[in-house]
Amino acid sequence: MSRGRDFNDAEGRVSSDTFRQEHAQSTERTTSRSTEDTAEARTHTPDRNRDRDQDYRLRESEVATLIEIAKFRTVRPEDLVEYKYEGDRERASADLRNLTAQGLIEKRTMHGRKPGQLLAVTSDGKRFVEHNERDGIHRDQKFHKGFVKPREARHDSALYRLYQKAAARIERDGGKNLRAVLDYELKKDLYRDLAKLKAVPSNEREERKEEIAEAHGLRVIDGKIPLPDLRIEYENRDGEQSREDLELVTSDYRGSQLAEKVRAGFSIYAPADEAGRVRAALKDPHLMTEILTL
Repeated sequence: MSRGRDFNDAEGRVSSDTFRQEHAQSTERTTSRSTEDTAEARTHTPDRNRDRDQDYRLRESEVATLIEIAKFRTVRPEDLVEYKYEGDRERASADLRNLTAQGLIEKRTMHGRKPGQLLAVTSDGKRFVEHNERDGIHRDQKFHKGFVKPREARHDSALYRLYQKAAARIERDGGKNLRAVLDYELKKDLYRDLAKLKAVPSNEREERKEEIAEAHGLRVIDGKIPLPDLRIEYENRDGEQSREDLELVTSDYRGSQLAEKVRAGFSIYAPADEAGRVRAALKDPHLMTEILTL
């Protein structure tokens, strides 16, 4: 279907109720939703069951973009243009307009040090993604909705670009079936287990903390368990389950903070214009590491 056609054109689209079956037959088919339903959804807040049964008018590329945003919580439109649409700005703009018009994504303009627009999925968007499973998406992949505090939103938006950089390298090395895990997902699971230490005798807590960290694929550094900004889980070329923990650092990091991340075994990335200052901040010669750039 041409990307310049009107969004109300139903050609080449199918209902979300038959999405799973139709997607297996043709990746060119898409989900459908009537214009009347769209207007009604804007004036009425549907309950959970009705929301689940709604039909949307979506192209295949729009569904894929919705999933992409939901995986990372917040994404910059320009990064979607570069990585998801291979530079096709017109096609990306058309898809994003339709997703916005149907209440599946929302935009927010950020001001200050790094101004620009950010995208996040709405509650309806998250439900749609969760109820319409797709081939090629890791079965344990978590999806996210809404915006967080501005500083956190800016940070989260950079993780999409970080993921693309690392994922390309992993796939070149034969990795497949990738799953993105955000830091607060890791924190939730880790802190749940650490809370159990209160019932453990004090002389056993350090040993138990080490065991908990190891169970989560992490390390105890100076009594703390550092968490990466992003974890990529994947199947390596030998069919084994692997992971890579990524940290996006800036020149605002103190040397001690950066050293902690290196000792934790994280792959360190920095914005290209800050990589030199980040390297200079890592003064400990025993902690030599490659600073990768975005």
